Amino acid sequence: MSDIWTPVNRQALLAELQQAFDERTAGVLLNVLDKVITQIYQVGVPREDFRELKQTVAELAEAQQRTEQQIAQLAEAQRRTEERVSSLELAVERLAEAQQRTEQRVAELAEAQRRTEERVSSLELAVERLAEAQQRTEQRVAELAEAQRRSEERLGRLESAIEQLVHAIDGLRKQVGGLSDMMGGDIEDVAHSVVYATLRREFGWQVSMLERVWKTWDDEPEEVDIFGTAMDPTKPERKIWIVGEAKRNLTLREVEKFSEQLKRARENLPGEIFPLCFCYRARPEVQEAVQNAGIRLIFSNGKLI
Repeated sequence: MSDIWTPVNRQALLAELQQAFDERTAGVLLNVLDKVITQIYQVGVPREDFRELKQTVAELAEAQQRTEQQIAQLAEAQRRTEERVSSLELAVERLAEAQQRTEQRVAELAEAQRRTEERVSSLELAVERLAEAQQRTEQRVAELAEAQRRSEERLGRLESAIEQLVHAIDGLRKQVGGLSDMMGGDIEDVAHSVVYATLRREFGWQVSMLERVWKTWDDEPEEVDIFGTAMDPTKPERKIWIVGEAKRNLTLREVEKFSEQLKRARENLPGEIFPLCFCYRARPEVQEAVQNAGIRLIFSNGKLI
């Protein structure tokens, strides 16, 4: 048996074992084979049995090689599995973060929903109050409508009363107008007498009969309360026109109106005009206005201003 186990053969077997196993495993298997060969040598194994043993070892080596390949494949598969697991862990981590954000968003939405519900509750309360206010408004409108109806009834009665009053006032106005004409005539009659006597007394003039007349000046007929002529004996060539206004209570408006009449008289009467106002009474501001207008004032007692 010594011829089959030489150092060369031992090195060749080690080389073959290292092709299938790592160096440590190949060394262990070589030691096992040393022991087996030693036992075979001692016991005496035929060459055929040894060849079978060698074949068995070779088959074991092939099986071990396949096992190593499977282990390598399993290791690769394990690596890929670990990569997938890492990817899954990363995905799970991302999902966890997304879930956390989702939960935070859900919490925010829940808070927003709570605030919305509070606002809705406030709006419901406001709508309820508005409905009550609308009901009160409708009731108030109904009351106002009723009050308006009563007001219209009262207004109708008032209009009827006013219409009756207008008729009464119209009748009274006609009566007062008649009285005014009568009283006006009395004032002018008094004015004619007082003015006549005053002008003769104050100036020594010869005065014609004074009267109320209608004159057409600027193509418009107008009434002159006091109208006549006078002559100064010291200047017989001087012709004086007496133009006057007669009122019981002389007013500023009547002074202004008479001043406009004097303008038309001066434009249509040749010679000198003696303007005057006759009245029973006149306020101080009226007397001042008369004097500022260059008009003489004669009161009912014959006083000349």
